[in-house]
Amino acid sequence: MTASAPASLSNLGPGFDALGLAITGAGDRVTATRTDAPGVTVTSITAVDGLALPALPTDAARNTAARAAAHVLRVAGAPGGLALAIEKGIPLGSGIGGSAASAVAGAVAADAALGAGLDASALLAAALDGEAAVSGAAHADNVAPSLLGGLVLVDAAARWRRIQTPTLPPLAVVLPDVTVLTRDARAVLPPSVARADASAQAAGLAFLLDALRAGDWDEAGGRMMTDRLAEPHRARLVPVYDAVRAAALAAGAAGVCLSGSGPAMVALAPSAPDAVLAAMSDAAGPGARAWLARADDGAHVVRREG
Repeated sequence: MTASAPASLSNLGPGFDALGLAITGAGDRVTATRTDAPGVTVTSITAVDGLALPALPTDAARNTAARAAAHVLRVAGAPGGLALAIEKGIPLGSGIGGSAASAVAGAVAADAALGAGLDASALLAAALDGEAAVSGAAHADNVAPSLLGGLVLVDAAARWRRIQTPTLPPLAVVLPDVTVLTRDARAVLPPSVARADASAQAAGLAFLLDALRAGDWDEAGGRMMTDRLAEPHRARLVPVYDAVRAAALAAGAAGVCLSGSGPAMVALAPSAPDAVLAAMSDAAGPGARAWLARADDGAHVVRREG
C-alpha cells in the first residue's frame, strides 16, 4: 500500500507550536509491503522532482517513516513485519514539514497494508513517534495538518481541532537555498519571554484565527507578521529573510512570515499572487524553489499493490 502525505506550514506568525496548514505542491510517499519477518525495514529512499537529499538513515529506529510504521505494527498486533520504500519530495530542513510528512505517510501506509483501521488519534500518535526521531520531541504542528488536512490547531498534549475557513487565497511559498535544522532553530530561542510578549502573542493568535475563519485576508496577513516568540530569533538563520519579506510586501502581499523553523517563507497573496511569488523568488536568489500553494486535504492512500 502506498500513502501520500503533504507538506505543511507551521506557526503562521503567532501560532508558535500551535498552528499548521497542509499545503499542495510538495509531499512524501511511503509504500508499505507486508513481510513474514518481524519488524520494519527500509528497503529504499529515493528523491523525486530532482530533489537533492543527504544520506538518510535506513535504520528503522532513526527513520521517521519506519518508526511511525513500527508504532502502527505494535498497536495493530499483526504478525510478521513491513518493508518500506520511501519517496522524498520535501527537502530536509526546509521548514515545510519534511520529517512530519514522511512519518505521516509511514503511519498511513502501514495502517493500510495491515488493514488495522486505526482512527485519526492513533495514527497521529504513530506519526508523532516517528517525528520525534529527528526533531527530538513530538511536536504536532506539522504532523497534524499533514495527516488531517487543512488548518489545524494543536497543543503540547497533541490535542487537535480542525479550523473551518472559507477557501484560502493562494499562498506564495518560497524555499531559499538554505538548510535550517529544527534542533538548531530551537536552540536560538530564549528560555523565557516577557509577559508583554506572551500576552501579545496570545492576542495575535486569537485575532489570526478569527480573521481566517471570517475570510478577512488583510487582517490575517497583518497578524501573520506579529510573532514575538520565534521569528525574530530565527530570521537571522535565513540570510535572505529581510529581502524576501520586503519584496513580498512591495508586490502586494497581505502578510509574510517564516514557516516553522525556516528557511521557507510564505505570503498570503489574495490580490496579486503571481507578482508576489515572482518577487519573493527573485529576492530569495539562485537555487530557491517557489510555487503557489493551496490548502491540501491531508494524507491518503494513493495506490493498492497486488
